[in-house]
Amino acid sequence: MFFNRYFLHIFLFLAIVMNPLRAHEGFVTYEKYYRLNKPLYRSNSGDLLNFSYETAPIDPKREIDFFATGDLRLYFQDNNALNYSLQEGYLHYKGYSYQVDVGRKILDWNQNEKYWSLGYLNALQGFTLLSTEEEGVTGAIFSKEIGPFEFDVLLSYLFIPQINPSIDIKNGEVKSKSDWVRLPPKKTVINGTEVPIYYKISDYKVSNIVLQKSLGGNIRYKWNEKGGISAFAIYKPENKLRANASAYYDNIVLNKVVVEADPTVNHHAYYGLQVFQAFGDLHTRGGLSYVDPNARLGKDIPLYSSESRKTFTSDFFTINPRYEKEAYAHMSANLDRKSYLLSLNYIHLLSKNVRASDDFFSDTVKWKRALGGGVTFIFNDSFKFAFDLKYDFARFDNIVKSEITYNFRNQVHVSLGLEVLKAPQDTSYWSYYRADDILYSSIGVFF
Repeated sequence: MFFNRYFLHIFLFLAIVMNPLRAHEGFVTYEKYYRLNKPLYRSNSGDLLNFSYETAPIDPKREIDFFATGDLRLYFQDNNALNYSLQEGYLHYKGYSYQVDVGRKILDWNQNEKYWSLGYLNALQGFTLLSTEEEGVTGAIFSKEIGPFEFDVLLSYLFIPQINPSIDIKNGEVKSKSDWVRLPPKKTVINGTEVPIYYKISDYKVSNIVLQKSLGGNIRYKWNEKGGISAFAIYKPENKLRANASAYYDNIVLNKVVVEADPTVNHHAYYGLQVFQAFGDLHTRGGLSYVDPNARLGKDIPLYSSESRKTFTSDFFTINPRYEKEAYAHMSANLDRKSYLLSLNYIHLLSKNVRASDDFFSDTVKWKRALGGGVTFIFNDSFKFAFDLKYDFARFDNIVKSEITYNFRNQVHVSLGLEVLKAPQDTSYWSYYRADDILYSSIGVFF
């Protein structure tokens, strides 16, 4: 969000290092987006080239191995701006009765979270609004099996936050390479007159952001090869940085309200329980999850000590980040067949939600009582069609995604997609993006 260059160096370094380690697969696509209406915010990014990279999967026969996957985006219209994502990049060691992964890895402790893009356990890649792609947690993960039990333990003192959709401050304005981002207000009203807002970032140390602890564990019991129960608990930084701020009215030099933003790391505790069972090709999973942004485990490394949760109230500007607990029930059923795939999902918010949808400093929840279903028709090895629909019965949100793809001899890839979103209530998380319907196309080659 505030230090893209630092993570770009890490991404490029890993890309160089991982290339000679394993066989790899690359993919380059040219992507174009067509707006179907006029959104509240439109970036200058335009068309783009996306470079995707993935090493070969972990070989279970090798004692030491490495896996990495990531994306690098080049935007043509925005002065050739770059955007990037390192989804996973970790070193794998296999011992006699255990294994250790060190680096950034996507955790499978709460698998229903990905479909709903909750982003509590793993971070969201965040390139587009409705993408469900994730980024892993950074640390050392110890795994061991004892009979029907499987144990995972995560320990880390390094935190890499979610940086997409990226936000930059230039000449007092908040901008983004992404069209799908909620931005703070540009103006406020003082004595009945509109006054511009000038944003700036306070001084901070990158080390105070990335040197943050995480500790978690997952236990899984399988009563047979197709079913079992699992439970997890983790204490870690929230994947997205929060932004606290203070403000004052400069009516002498700038004649603007000056807002100074502070990048802030907030830890939370996340717990969950899941039951899973397969019936032939039908895989079902149901569970409960609970997130507490007020939890504390020992002494965290504060960014600005007592000011890490500061609020600000004045006649012309109010900043009041919310830290509210959330609990969910969720379930999924997925049927995998050779010629088609079916998916049915449900999520229910069990806790109360009072956060507003128009607060830049703390978004409202994405879902309250929603049902989602998808189907993918696989006509042959080259041609397929995918359709997905999500509907929230509490807010009447309606989100549709569809895509046609054609893969020619695993060398050339062509796709055409549509994303349509309806959010009739202003209290919905999606109301800010109700004018973000798009038609997109892409053409790519494998190497």
